[in-house]
Amino acid sequence: MSAKVFISYSHKDETYKENLEEHLSSLRRNNVIEAWHDRKIMPGQKWKDEIDSNLSEADIILFLVSSSFINSDYSQDIEVKTAVKQHEEGKSILIPIVVRACDWKDMCFSGFQGLPKDAKAVKSWPDEDEAWLDVVKGIKNAVEEIAKKNFSQSG
Repeated sequence: MSAKVFISYSHKDETYKENLEEHLSSLRRNNVIEAWHDRKIMPGQKWKDEIDSNLSEADIILFLVSSSFINSDYSQDIEVKTAVKQHEEGKSILIPIVVRACDWKDMCFSGFQGLPKDAKAVKSWPDEDEAWLDVVKGIKNAVEEIAKKNFSQSG
């Protein structure tokens, strides 16, 4: 069973979302994860219902953190509050991924361990591929934790 991953991001950071998906492709191809984001909403679907449904079913919730993400009322008022609640209830693992340098230390999700290493923004790494590799390793670790938790609950 693959882990369901919800990607929350600002559309201004679309390129980072696409890069993340590309770097997660080995996990997707090996059925380790199944990623979802709002660009998968089909014409005619109610976007709020689709977002709410996929967010509530997520095993892992990724925030692509930037000033644009922090500036988004929908992200902050709906997705962030729901994700933090689900994390606190043990339903999901919340992972902030800093994609562009910004002031996020006072945000309600700043207490969660971020990626990449030392929460250094992906954009500021000399080699962005190295940053994404660090992110993928962190997500793999989270998937392993979910698998251990599910195994212990079933056994």
